[in-house]
Amino acid sequence: MPVENPILYEQPLNERMRTFLRLEQLFRQTRYSLGGFSMWDSRHSVNGLIQILELLARGDLKNEILKELERLQASLMALQDRPGVDQAQLGSVLHQLQQAEAEVHGQSGQFGQSLRDNELLAGIRQRTSIVGGDCNFDLPAYHHWLSRDPERRIADLESWLASLDPVIQPISMILAILRESADAREQRAEGGFHQQNLDPGQPVQLLRIQLPQAMEVFPEISAGKHRFSVRFLEPRGSERPVQTDQNVDFLLSLCAL
Repeated sequence: MPVENPILYEQPLNERMRTFLRLEQLFRQTRYSLGGFSMWDSRHSVNGLIQILELLARGDLKNEILKELERLQASLMALQDRPGVDQAQLGSVLHQLQQAEAEVHGQSGQFGQSLRDNELLAGIRQRTSIVGGDCNFDLPAYHHWLSRDPERRIADLESWLASLDPVIQPISMILAILRESADAREQRAEGGFHQQNLDPGQPVQLLRIQLPQAMEVFPEISAGKHRFSVRFLEPRGSERPVQTDQNVDFLLSLCAL
């Protein structure tokens, strides 16, 4: 059941994956608006950077990345003796993971520390708890920066975002490997509901559901260690969505490695 123009929904099954996916989205949003020439584009990118810094400040992200890199290496090394495995490709992926691990180990201090020490960004961060707290009368230094030529603002933003490469690059690699670890399989939700048990011996990190763009339903996923369920809901404008009573065919990937 190939899906044309699919909408992809992802559901992380642990806190580590939730953090990685949130950071990935914030990096994408920030990168997308970074090249815009208006001050509103630059504001959007700065807001993205501030949110990234807030997320990086929670917990020991460096240790979480290292744990996941080590876990993936152990899982992939267990495949070395399996028949049918492309050993050259496996070796290449393992080498990339080892390099990423060494680079993360080599990072001193907390991720994003240079941006925390940036006086302009620090001033903006202090105002984020106030609704509309980054107006020109609140932060004249920010207003002055936003009034610079677009090329100068973009150069600053590119430099700031590049300083976070040590965190986004290994996360991007981890997520790419996980996403490629499972084939999408056809499933049917009878009356808009699907439930499935999970193998506790092979912990799933990420669920992925693909639906045709034209289908007027979206999934609500509830997942635990032993099973997960999916309810397909029909949007009702300003009213509460309701579960469809139609059968829904979809593609499901259980990313476990």
